[in-house]
Amino acid sequence: MRILVLADEPDRRLWSEFGRDTLREADLILSCGDLPSAYLSYITCFTSAPVVYVHGNHDEGYDRKPPEGCINAEGHVVLVKGIRILGLGGSMRYRPDAPTMFTEAEMARRIRRLRRELRGTGGFDLLLAHSPVAGLGDQPDLPHRGFACFKSLLSRYRPRVMFHGHVHQAYSGANFVRERSWDGIPVVNACGSYIFHWPDDWHPDSAPGRFALRGLQKRSQAGDEHF
Repeated sequence: MRILVLADEPDRRLWSEFGRDTLREADLILSCGDLPSAYLSYITCFTSAPVVYVHGNHDEGYDRKPPEGCINAEGHVVLVKGIRILGLGGSMRYRPDAPTMFTEAEMARRIRRLRRELRGTGGFDLLLAHSPVAGLGDQPDLPHRGFACFKSLLSRYRPRVMFHGHVHQAYSGANFVRERSWDGIPVVNACGSYIFHWPDDWHPDSAPGRFALRGLQKRSQAGDEHF
């Protein structure tokens, strides 16, 4: 299964014919947040793949105008293409009144409230977040700090992979690291776009190491290109 993951910055190449081929070839499209609602709605016009999203810290407008034709995974588990996707968007709170921001304690409470749902689903296979794990590719400033409570969530439920955004590639430049891991679980910063290959013969009892991660990226003078 070919999964296209998006975050933070609209990839202008998706507006081209080459990009439309990429959309048509995708079996599932995931958005880690901070993408315009119209951008996600546009994508649905050029793919038959489900588009699943969570909120970024700048996506307060989604409540008034959600992405059309897309699946909102925010704060619960959705089953798409046989994959149990848990959505936990938003960032660390740096504005007191922002509905898409959370303190560490607030995010931990969100996770605790999901326990009954996660018992019912038997856990989840993929964590779709906006913010990173604390200390794993985040930044020292409060707005770009990751959540420590994601560590225990990953360790307890052992999903196959976590995707996030929020920390833009431009923040680190040549030192940008896209793929990391926590407790043996791949954690991927999908800023811009990222292609992920989920095995076609996967099922919930598969061993965690059976899938392959491939960024399919080539270096150019202008920076990294993905696809």
